[in-house]
Amino acid sequence: MVAPMDISERIARLKACKRMKTMRIYGWIIAFSHVGSFQASAARALIDVGADVAIVGSEDKGEILISIRSSNEFYNRTDVHLGRDIASPLGNLLQGIGGGHTTSAGVNGAGDLETAFKYAAKMLKEKLRNHPRQ
Repeated sequence: MVAPMDISERIARLKACKRMKTMRIYGWIIAFSHVGSFQASAARALIDVGADVAIVGSEDKGEILISIRSSNEFYNRTDVHLGRDIASPLGNLLQGIGGGHTTSAGVNGAGDLETAFKYAAKMLKEKLRNHPRQ
């Protein structure tokens, strides 16, 4: 049995949807958003509402925390491993650390969130060049 979701987490997920910006990269829907907490849960919510990849972060005093999630379909059709291909190099660029699994990853680093989102979009564009969504 799953415990009911805390009201704060529910609000964070709704804020992520409200603040979401999307882009299409070779037909894949990539969603970006920011929340103060519950980044991972917010990223899962964006996947649930239709994004192929969700990148949700927070920024506090120059420190960045980012959660990245993708659908299973995205991974199966592109072989883009979020931990290896996106989070790890993004962590290096942000002078921090990143890693994770095939469809779930995280990054901690320094800088500003919008710049981190631009780096992530560029990495995804490079990886997806040969894997357009059809």
